[in-house]
Amino acid sequence: MPRILLLIALATLVVSAATKEELLQADREFGKAVAARGVDGWVDCFAEDGKMFPAGGDVVEGKKAIRELMTARFAQPGFSLHWTPLGAELARSGDFGYTYGISESRFTGKDGKTIVATGKYITVWRKGKDGAWKVVADIGNAAPRKPSN
Repeated sequence: MPRILLLIALATLVVSAATKEELLQADREFGKAVAARGVDGWVDCFAEDGKMFPAGGDVVEGKKAIRELMTARFAQPGFSLHWTPLGAELARSGDFGYTYGISESRFTGKDGKTIVATGKYITVWRKGKDGAWKVVADIGNAAPRKPSN
């Protein structure tokens, strides 16, 4: 009997690890979509009822409102946004979870110099009936600035 319990426990760990990796891959694919298609790639990765929590602003809800918010950001001269997921956690059900990581955005300032902003983020995901992961909530904030030498 103990061997059966051990096998069940091991099978559960393998499934959990595979599912976490699946969620991390969804986050990586989100980044690739944004790099390739800009604001369209951003919006396409959100669920219809997705929400964003911009710093200093109201909650933005739904793809249309998210597109409006992000169109202005992506329109900034020299704008780019890249991030690296560092981890993922999943609900026991396997259809809800979050990823977290570090980000970097760049844009050209009024003086023509590149401005680099680093940050950290958390993105909440829900797996649809079709098996696709979609963003249901996203928030990021500035990382502490490192002193320059």
